[in-house]
Amino acid sequence: MFGKKDETIGEKFKQILRGGDKEPIEKKVILAHYKVKGSISRIDGYIGRLEQRDKELFQTIIDSLIKRDDRRAKMYAREVAEIRKISKQLLTVRYALEQVALKLETFLVFGGAISDLKQIVGIMREAVNITKPLAPDVWIDLQYALKELETSLTAGLAGFAAELDVGLDTEAKKVLEEAKLAAEQSIKERYAELPKLLGEEVKDEAKATT
Repeated sequence: MFGKKDETIGEKFKQILRGGDKEPIEKKVILAHYKVKGSISRIDGYIGRLEQRDKELFQTIIDSLIKRDDRRAKMYAREVAEIRKISKQLLTVRYALEQVALKLETFLVFGGAISDLKQIVGIMREAVNITKPLAPDVWIDLQYALKELETSLTAGLAGFAAELDVGLDTEAKKVLEEAKLAAEQSIKERYAELPKLLGEEVKDEAKATT
């Protein structure tokens, strides 16, 4: 089943490259899907580099504590906390984009109403907002994908342009909430816990600045 689905999507991409006579809306959805999949790969690259940097800083923290250099340990702990905050945001986007890609694949392979794309647009907007300050190259690709989907909707649904500023629907909120929970769990699994006292101090400082 999965092999057949992948083959079908691949064929649709080939048809676009050959200039096949496909519906404009379907073309835009395929291009959006391509950008979303590429964005997931780019985010994986960011997360991998952040993990490596975290390991280096974490070891510096341990070395500093062994030398009883609490000031230095605390300084690096702040940096580690910031790295993990960014990682959590990127992981949230990644998990949400996985759902977006799956929904787009379902739309392409099995068909669906244009209105089915509305919740995807809501999720994509959140992803665009999160990635803009963190991963500019990902943000550019997601902006492109979002534009393609919004154009598809305005062309396929009369009056949808007036709804573009409406907030997330229930399903989109559910997808994003699940993505956040998955990101939180992933952070716990990926990163070693900071020494308890040091970690609590950094958390207290973060709360004081928010």
